Amino acid sequence: MLLKRRHSFAILLSAMLFLLQSCATATPIDEQISQAKPLFTIKIERNKDLPPSGGDDSSLDKLMPDEIEQPVLTHIRFDELLASSMLKARPGQSLIGIKDHTISFKNPGGQKFEILTETTWADCKDMPGNRKVKLRTMLASMEEYEKRSNEAPTTANDVVPLIRREGMIEETKKLETPDGKPVDLAWFPIAPGIICILAHDAPNSLQFLNASESTKLGLTVKDMKKGPVKTLRSHLPTDVSVFGGNGVFMVSCGGDFESSLILDDEIMSTIKQHVKGRLAFGVSSKDVLLLCGDADKNAVELLRETILREASRAPRPVSDKLYYWDDGKISLGP
Repeated sequence: MLLKRRHSFAILLSAMLFLLQSCATATPIDEQISQAKPLFTIKIERNKDLPPSGGDDSSLDKLMPDEIEQPVLTHIRFDELLASSMLKARPGQSLIGIKDHTISFKNPGGQKFEILTETTWADCKDMPGNRKVKLRTMLASMEEYEKRSNEAPTTANDVVPLIRREGMIEETKKLETPDGKPVDLAWFPIAPGIICILAHDAPNSLQFLNASESTKLGLTVKDMKKGPVKTLRSHLPTDVSVFGGNGVFMVSCGGDFESSLILDDEIMSTIKQHVKGRLAFGVSSKDVLLLCGDADKNAVELLRETILREASRAPRPVSDKLYYWDDGKISLGP
C-alpha cells in the first residue's frame, strides 16, 4: 500500500501554536505565528546520502490538468483528476477503478496497488492554486513504488516505524495484495488505541510492509528500537523543533514522523527534562505530538482538550487519548 508523504503542515503548526499560546497573550494571531520560535531544538544526525524528494520538481506540474486547481472541486472529481495524472506519470500502468476514495492501479507487471486519497484531499481541498505543488511528491512516488516492486527489495535499513490507530489493521484486511490476498500488515501493539506499523521509507512515499516481508527481514518487536527507530532517526530533518505555550509542548519535524518520535527514547528523554512530573503526551494524528508534565494540572487539561479537538478534526486520526511515557514504557494516561 502506497501513501503520499512529505505533506506540508505549516497551517496545522501555526494553528496549534496559536491555540497553545492564545490563553497567555493578547498578541494578534498573525504576529504570534510570525514570531513563533522553538523553545529548544534537538539536533539529529541525518543520513546525508538520502536522495531528494520530488517536491521541488516543477516539471511534474504539466502532468496535472489545470482543473485540479479550481476552487470548486469535489473529492470524487479530485480522485478522478489525480488518477489521470498518475497514469501520465507512469504510462505503463492501467486504472482498475476508483471506489471509496481509493484508486486502484495495475502496473506493467500485472501487480495491483492502491492509493488512499482521503489525507491527500484533506491537504489539498482548501489550497486551490497550489494543489499541483502539493501533489508533486505523489506523482514522483509512482516510480519508487514500481521500482521497489520489480527491482529493489526492501532491506531492514529502509524500514521505519509509524504510529497509527488500532482499528486500521481490520480496515486494511479488507484490501487486497497484488496476488488477491487480504493485506496483512506488519504491526506491533504500543498501548490501548495505538499501534506501530512498519513501512519502507523512500524520498516521496511511505509503503507499508506486510507481515511476510517483516518476517523475511527478521524484524520483531524486540528489534524495534535498535532497528526501525534507528533508521527513523537517520531519516529525520537535522533539527527537531519543540515549541510550547501554557505548559504544553509541540514537536515539529516535517509532518511525517512526529507521532513516531514517541518510540525514540533519546528525544522523549530530552523533552522529559523540561517538564515536572510524569511525561504525558497525545498523538491525535500522525503529524501531531503534544506533551506536558502531569504535575501541571492546567497543562494536562489543555493537552486533553487539544487532543480531543484535533482528533475529531483529523481526516485520519490516531488517538483522542492521553498516554504516559516512563523511561521508554508507554501506557494509557489519565
